[in-house]
Amino acid sequence: MGVGMGRRFNKLAIAVASVLALAQPTCADDISTMLRRDFEPLAKKYFPTDAEPPAARRIFRLTRDQLDVTVRSLIQPSLGYASVKTAIPRDPLQSNYEYAEMIGVNPSNIGGLKSWIADIAARVRKQPTSVIDCKTPAPECLTAKSRAFVHKALRGDIDEAWLAKFTKLYVDRVSATSFEQGTGDLVELVFNTPTFLFRGEFQTHPDNKELAPAQLLQAVTYMLADAPPEALGLSSGRAKDYLFDEGRAQDTLRKVIASKEGREKLVRFFKAWLEIREPSEFTISPDIFKEFTPQLAAAMVKETDQFLRAKLNTPAPKLRDITQATDSYISKALEQIYDTKAADDAGNKPVSLDTAKRLGIFSQAAVLASHSGPTDTRLIKRGAFWARKVLCREMDSAPPEQQGKISEAEGVTEREKVHALTRGAACAGCHKIINPLGFFQESYDPLGRFRTTDNGATVDPSTMINFLDEEPSKTRTSVDALKQLTNSTMFKQCFVRQVFRYYMGRNEEPADDPLLRRLVSDFAATDEQDISNVIYGLFTSDRTVLRK
Repeated sequence: MGVGMGRRFNKLAIAVASVLALAQPTCADDISTMLRRDFEPLAKKYFPTDAEPPAARRIFRLTRDQLDVTVRSLIQPSLGYASVKTAIPRDPLQSNYEYAEMIGVNPSNIGGLKSWIADIAARVRKQPTSVIDCKTPAPECLTAKSRAFVHKALRGDIDEAWLAKFTKLYVDRVSATSFEQGTGDLVELVFNTPTFLFRGEFQTHPDNKELAPAQLLQAVTYMLADAPPEALGLSSGRAKDYLFDEGRAQDTLRKVIASKEGREKLVRFFKAWLEIREPSEFTISPDIFKEFTPQLAAAMVKETDQFLRAKLNTPAPKLRDITQATDSYISKALEQIYDTKAADDAGNKPVSLDTAKRLGIFSQAAVLASHSGPTDTRLIKRGAFWARKVLCREMDSAPPEQQGKISEAEGVTEREKVHALTRGAACAGCHKIINPLGFFQESYDPLGRFRTTDNGATVDPSTMINFLDEEPSKTRTSVDALKQLTNSTMFKQCFVRQVFRYYMGRNEEPADDPLLRRLVSDFAATDEQDISNVIYGLFTSDRTVLRK
């Protein structure tokens, strides 16, 4: 392993990006460099720290998605075992992300986790050759096959002495009981091993602090695709070959990012970032909105899912193609929401939308309804979501005496009620940002339908936006506000920040500022908004490669 691996990978990221994007003329490259340089002072406003020491050593428990994919790479799904999500509850979320660094094995999930593993082991006992493919339980075959299984299950993060102990224990167990019992016991033992349930980022080369090959390869594949190396066609035993040679590393990057698992993770990021609820989790009251059925909720979520998959399934997906799209996937069930005809009943074909009413994913029903309910638009909640997750503005909690008082406020429209409740000086600090971000969404009712009246009065979606880096302006429609907000520097830096949080599995620290500053400059200065380049930049940084 050579010194300066992260810096070598930075050059590599540029090479990968060039493969995925059309080549630009030299003069355009010069202009891009100038724009990035000129943008640097603005990026430094958000990320001011200059020091960039190696990141701390960490241990991550595999998330539920990662556990499911990892087990599927080891145990045939045809055995009929359930997803781990049916066995253990979702861990407490931070910023609506299932941060791997934040989760552990605790009293609330240990029982379910052990039962899930025990069920898989019991199924393996009925079909042991699905794991150890030996026609007869000869010690030589058992040793070779169990060695390969353990090495794969622990992603190569095991030394020779421990590998020998596992295989000897297995061979002895088969001899003492049976092939079926011993194989099930091996699976149960390995799946309960901390090295299986967790992945470490702490073993480093003594000379240059680069992560050990097996741990670095795991970091790459789980960070980019929520999957172990073998699920992506990579061998844990050859980790050094994949990442410590520039030519091979380029191939590895391209393979992981372009994989089905890599694209699925990108879809999950957007749904987590936008806090899109599952169909059963919406809080809208069906007693008030009788048209809000489970079928309609499912159609809403399906629309956004199809939209994201279509927009992200390109070599170099762009954020603006998601935030400023003028089409979507409208099914027959959603015609009542969008007041337009579906191209086909299932919503598998894109439909052009009214550009005076809709613009991009933030005007989709699933996003709007996820922040509504149960009886109204929850204007403050919608605005707080935008402030917190879309613009990355820190917001204090509402004073306890003010919580839940919207319904008691005077006024006809929701906007008037919120204005009456929050006009005092005690609320001004937060609501000078929250309110405008909620006001512009008032053209959409709790279900996401476009509307011009609220409680019999005319809806006013106009708002003054004077908290961005750009010049203050008053927008008159929801679409105008969406254009201005999603074109802003504050929005773009927040998007990069959210990508960092989700993919790195942790919140940013001051030492991450130089990396984030570079990523934002590349992403926003030329307005390319290339999502893949942000992810490449994370992987190729010393903050990923090196440890203290």
